Parts: sequence; C-alpha cells; structure tokens
Amino acid sequence: MLYIIYGTDREKGRKRFQALREKLCGVCASEYVTREGDATEEFLDTSMSSRGLFGETTLFVLDGILEKKAEQEVLASRAQVLAASPNYFLIFEPTLDKNVVAEILEHATEAEEYVGKKVDTRPAFNIFLLGDALGMRNKKDLWVLYEQAITAGFESEEICGTLFWSVKNIALMKNAKQGDECGLNPFVAKKSRGFATNYTQEEVTKLSRSLSSIYHEAHRGGEPMNIALEKFILSL
Repeated sequence: MLYIIYGTDREKGRKRFQALREKLCGVCASEYVTREGDATEEFLDTSMSSRGLFGETTLFVLDGILEKKAEQEVLASRAQVLAASPNYFLIFEPTLDKNVVAEILEHATEAEEYVGKKVDTRPAFNIFLLGDALGMRNKKDLWVLYEQAITAGFESEEICGTLFWSVKNIALMKNAKQGDECGLNPFVAKKSRGFATNYTQEEVTKLSRSLSSIYHEAHRGGEPMNIALEKFILSL
C-alpha cells in the first residue's frame, strides 16, 4: 500500500500526514521510520517484501527524506510494487518533482495534494539537521533547529528519536575499524565517523542514556518530553 501527501501547504499537509500515520499505525503491527540515506532501491525492495514472524505488516514512514530528485525518481520507479506490497508506505514530501508526481499517481493507493493560496518557497525542514548539529557539538545551531522543528510541526517524540538515532550511529562508528560501516548507509557512516571525533566514549554513553531516559520518563508520566529535550540541549 502506498500513501503520499505532498504540496506547498506544508501545515495542512503535515496535519493530514500525522492523522493518517496514526490511523495506519492501528492497522500495522509495527512502524519503521526511515532515515536520511535510506531511500535506495535495495532498501525499498527489501522493505516491500519483509514480513513479521507471523506475517504481520509494517508501516514504513518516509517523512521529508526525499529532497534529492534522484531519490524521488527511485521511489517513482518502485511505486507500482510498493502499492502492491502487503506493507504500508506513508510518504510526506512537500516538494515533489512534477514528473515524479505523475508517475506515482498512476499507482498510489492514496495521494493527496495540499496547495496553499500563497506558495511557500521555503525549503522543507530536514529533521536530520538536528542530528548533524548534535554530532558537530554545536549547541547554538541545535537549539535553533529544535525551535524550527517544533514550528514545522514535528512532535517531541520524533525529535527525540532522531537525536537518539544520531547518537546510536556515533556510538557504532566510535571504535569501528577503518572501512567498516557497521551496516550503516555509507553516507551516514562517513558522517557519523566524523562526528565521533567530537565526543569521548563516556560522553557518547551519557548522551545515549539521557535520551533514552527522556523518552521512557515521558511515557511513564514523568517530565514532559519537550521540556526534557530543551534541558538536554541546553546542557550540552
């Protein structure tokens, strides 16, 4: 199943995306949020046929990770088979190339376009920039990007997950041998290896524990995640 939401009205589009995501999460046994660099032929081919131990379906979420035309074209080339997959693929990408849109519309299970009265010429916010700022140990940029992510409509849980993903990759590459990508996308592995030089092993462990604690405490009814994330950023 292939669902796609696009168009220049990002605010309305994101609200619809979030509502549809919640609905589809109720249909699927699990959710997988794709990351920067995941939109490859190999990943999509594997994802469309993967099933759980008892045949359960998965919701794959591609949230604003298709900025490059080449990545959009990869998606378009797989649109027919993704639509026929027992798994669900939910895509939110405000700025899709018109030729890509035309090809996807032929096969998508559901496609919705949200067009604003006034065209928003700002680039779509890339949530993975938060992970880059954390990796570069740039507290000022991380704070600004956090505020921008909130304004763009990203939930605290999505932001926390992105930061944790970045720290996890840094931890993987911290002691990795040269040439060993530890199963990561080559682009992500190279960046994470560079980020690893900005932290000691003890600091990476502390970051990981802090983000994990923020997530679990919020879900146990403790400190709200948005407040905890602000404290986390300011403490860097």
